[in-house]
Amino acid sequence: MIKICIPSYKRSNEVLALDGVSESLQKKYYWLCVRSEEIDEYKKNYPHCNYLDLGKNFGTRGIVETRQRINEMMSGKILVIDDDITFNKTKIVIDENSDFHYMRYDADFSSNQIIEEMLDYIEPLMDQSPHGSIRSLLHPRDARKYMPYTTNKTCLWAVWFDLDNIDTSEVSYRHGPEFAEDIYMSCRFFEMGHDLINVCTYSIKKAKTTGSQDGGCNAHSNRGQAHNESVDWLVNKYPHLCRKQKSQTYNKTMGMEVNAVVCKLNRKKLNKSKPLFNI
Repeated sequence: MIKICIPSYKRSNEVLALDGVSESLQKKYYWLCVRSEEIDEYKKNYPHCNYLDLGKNFGTRGIVETRQRINEMMSGKILVIDDDITFNKTKIVIDENSDFHYMRYDADFSSNQIIEEMLDYIEPLMDQSPHGSIRSLLHPRDARKYMPYTTNKTCLWAVWFDLDNIDTSEVSYRHGPEFAEDIYMSCRFFEMGHDLINVCTYSIKKAKTTGSQDGGCNAHSNRGQAHNESVDWLVNKYPHLCRKQKSQTYNKTMGMEVNAVVCKLNRKKLNKSKPLFNI
């Protein structure tokens, strides 16, 4: 059975990913992954979830350490999601003028209705690839190219691992940058020869408050600088897969000029890829 793991920090009363999720589904599938000193506060507000106590002493790279500890402490198949997303079913809407096949969130289905069928759908895909994701519909994509799933796109925000088939000391968040950790993991699995699967027939939606909530990444004392350093790290490590560009969205949420990573998982380019300088 797939476990849905939610890493969360300093949001003991605001885990948006659990809004509207039934008690029975929380008990069966959901695991809140939190630090020892916060676990009692989370349990007061979310008593129906399972809990993974991540321990203490996270050092200066808390996100990296959190994500790595989940992979080391869990087993089997897990789906690790941001604490501010919801699951949706995807419908296709055809533009009569352009013939573009839009992928849209299907409002006729609630998360409660589709979670179990979604997990049943992705489980055999996890047998094909130890790493993949459920895609956001944030940017328009033609469904004819993406449905029901596509391969070798970056895995973000809702990512799976088949931990029984992964050496977590070899594939480790600790080997990567402080931020943009999902992009690092996509590049890492891709360079190891795996074809990443990105599911589109089901989709995720980020909360409108993303980037403005207290806690989580925003608890970092210098998030913008650390993010830019992480982007530079990725561009250097994978120069034929990653490039950077200015981000208007991140500029607003981090209060400074911030770069984003554009990552294209291309086999021909990967074979030519060498770090620009030693890391």
